Formats: sequence, C-alpha cells, structure tokens
Amino acid sequence: MARACYSLAHGKERPCFSEKGGPVQTDYLIVGAGASGLAFADALTAGTDVDVTLVDRRPAVGGHWRDAYSFVRLHTPSAFYGVSSMPLGEDRLDEEGFYERASGPELHRYFDAVAGRLVASGRTRILTGHEHLGAEAGAELIRDGRGGQRRITVRRKVVDARYLEASVPATHAPPFDVAPGATVTGIHQLPESVRTGARYTVIGAGKTAVDACTWLLSENVGPDRIRWIRPRDAWFHDRRDFQPLDQVGATMAGIALDAEAAAQATDLQEMLERLESGGRLLRIDPSAPADMYRAAMLSSGELEALREIDDVVRLGHVRRIEADRIRLERGEIPTDASVIHVDCTARGLNDAPARPVFQPGRIVLQQVRHNSPSFNAALIGHVESRGGEDTDNNRLCTSNPYPRSIRDWPRMCAATWRVEHRWASDRELATWVAGTRLNLLAALPKHAHTPVVRDAVQRYVTNVGAAIGRLDAMPHPPSERQ
Repeated sequence: MARACYSLAHGKERPCFSEKGGPVQTDYLIVGAGASGLAFADALTAGTDVDVTLVDRRPAVGGHWRDAYSFVRLHTPSAFYGVSSMPLGEDRLDEEGFYERASGPELHRYFDAVAGRLVASGRTRILTGHEHLGAEAGAELIRDGRGGQRRITVRRKVVDARYLEASVPATHAPPFDVAPGATVTGIHQLPESVRTGARYTVIGAGKTAVDACTWLLSENVGPDRIRWIRPRDAWFHDRRDFQPLDQVGATMAGIALDAEAAAQATDLQEMLERLESGGRLLRIDPSAPADMYRAAMLSSGELEALREIDDVVRLGHVRRIEADRIRLERGEIPTDASVIHVDCTARGLNDAPARPVFQPGRIVLQQVRHNSPSFNAALIGHVESRGGEDTDNNRLCTSNPYPRSIRDWPRMCAATWRVEHRWASDRELATWVAGTRLNLLAALPKHAHTPVVRDAVQRYVTNVGAAIGRLDAMPHPPSERQ
C-alpha cells in the first residue's frame, strides 16, 4: 500500500490507496490534521511502531491556520507550539523583548514540513481533502473531494482531533442581521477593505477584536476613527508572564502569584483584586466591570495603544446593522455609509463540555493543562503510546474545558494543579513532560539557581495545596455562555 499521501513540495495529496476498492487498515485514524492532530500523531509515533492515518477536509494540513486572517500571529511564543519533535522558529526576540510568535505563512510552512516528516517515516498517511463521515458496519467511512467513498478499518482507536475545533472569522457567519446598504466585513477581509478617510466600528470583545484594533492602529488609523462595540469587557493576561527559555522566571513568578492569590483570597472578587494588583490579570478599562475571560494575552505596548480608543459602546450584543443605525440589545447608535463594520464575533476557542479523553476504541483530544493546546495533544499521544487502562490514563489526562468567563478561572487552575501533581508521581511521564519542547516550563531546571526562580518555586510549593482546597470551596456561579 502506498503511504506517501502528502506532497510537501506541491502541497497536494498523492495517491494513497493501492487496492482497487479494497478496505484500508490502520491502527489509529486521527480525524483532523490541525495542530492538535499533528502533535498527537508526532508523540504517538515517537513512542510506538504503529500505523497512523490522518484525515482532514481541508486541502492542506494545519487546521484553522489555513483559514486565518493574513496578519494573525501565534498567541503564544513559537518556542512551545507545534509538535514535540520539531522546533518552530529560531527563538528570536521581538521589538518588545518577547520570544517570537510565528505568522500564518510561517505556520503553513512548518505544518507542511511536519506532515512531510511524518509521511517519510513510512508509518503515517495523511489524507487531506477528505471528509470523515463516521462509522458504518464496523469501519470508518471517508469521502474525498470528488464524492468517492472509502472504508477504513481501525484496529485500535479513532482519535477525534476536531472536538475543540475553533470557530474562525473566515468560516463564521455573523450572529446579527445586516440590512442592504450597510458595509460589514470580516477581519480576514480587513486589509482589502481599508479606505482613505474611512471610519471603523469593531464588533467583539475578545482577541480577534483586539487584533483588528491593533492592526488598524498600526496602519495609522487614528484612534478617533475607531469605534469599539464591546458587549462585555474582558480580562487579559500580560504577555510577559507566558515566556519560555531564558524568561521562564517571570512565567514561574506568575504561576506562583496565581497559587498565592487563590490560597489567601476568601472569594473570587478578592482573588481577582490580588491578581490585578500584581499585574497577573489586566483590563483595558480598569473602571469597567469585566466578566469575559478567554485566556487572551496583551503586551504592555498593545494595552497602551488600545486604551487610546475612547469610543467604546457597551449596549450589549449587536442585533442588526442598518444603513444609518446599529441596533443593539439595550439601545441603538448611529452609523452611515462611510463606516466599515468589522465583524470579530467568531467564537474562537470552543467551550465544548468535558468528556473522558480515553474511551473504548476512541480518544477525544481536549485540554488538560490550561492554555496549552499543542502540549496537551502531545501529552495524550505519549500517554496512549504507553498503553494502560483508560481509567488510569484519564487520571493523567483529565479534561479541563476552555474558560469562557472569569468564573471558570478557579475550576481551570485547580484542575491543572491537580493533574500536574499526578504527573510528578509518574516517573516516566514526569521525564517526558520535563523534556518536551512544548512544555512552557521546560527551561525551569536550567534557571533553578536564580533568585527569581527559587523564590517563585518556593511560593508556589507553599501555596498550591491550600489554593486547590480554597478554589474547590469557592462559590462558582454558573458561567455566562454567550
């Protein structure tokens, strides 16, 4: 059977099936060849001699990055994103002194190279342009772009790498009505929509809206020409607290502050006040109540620039955009034909409910350590490569859903700290965690002698036990899911 199914040189699939109509057999069928599917496959095949097939409906690997807007960058440093076996970027520092974050085209090239290496191993086939249709009569059914169908017999497990698939602007439908005569564009169309003298209304409160505003400001659009509709205000992290390698001390100090605030606060409000006063959490407008939390990050430069936008509308979600007005949940505001309305309301992170990661004949890729998607997929792949019972593996890979509201913060952090303690009790897994490049804290031992790291580790160890207990007891009102 031919296994070279992905052409790195041309970005096109090559013939993958040598049997005429016969079934294909594989040990693992991974549905979704985005960052998580590739990271899982990379870790699984590094530890086992298995046959793996990845299928993805897109024409190339990389998942939602293939649909991303042109000026997007990684949210986190390249140093701990991608797959474990292959570095991304050169660990350069940007103009603000932080580790580089790959652009969309850089990620496309990286994922193509990862796919090429996996296929070259002789144990992996990648079927892009194929839709997984589900199980039928003991086999998995897939359909290619021409409508042809094939059956794949899976000897071990089907891996769902699409359960947490992100909603991105290019494939997202606005959740509001648009009347004739109104100009509405997605952020992915923004560079082509810019007009001299135009004014802009950015709709949304999360990272995508932040990206739209910062891009417009960087293109010399004055803040007085930007109106920002924010249905809710959001909490953000300082980018300095999520840096790897030689800046890992600041990262560990931030984690120590999390544990310290959680251990000492009597309720969520006091904990937020402690985290904000320590610089761990940020609000664009400190005077506005904030509830939304999607673990997004801002640098101090970005925060300063965004605070220059004074025209902020807080009248709830947009219901309808007309030629001369915008109707919102709690009122309306004027607009006109000179205004370009930028839709930034795509959901982004998928806040799907928790499911067991390991199930009979099935693995559902999800978050385990919060805010670490590549690491989590590789972790699950590595744990699967060791074998073991589903019950035991689920204790090491407990689902930890993405946060939507700041009220999810206690549950999210407590889940991470618990599972990290379990990793530390498993010598082989602890060694893998310490050694993978996808671990944000991988450089911690190298800097353990520095005062900053010594102090941060001590503070964390002192407080984390009490923090978990306090977070478990803290009242958790239902999260607002909008």
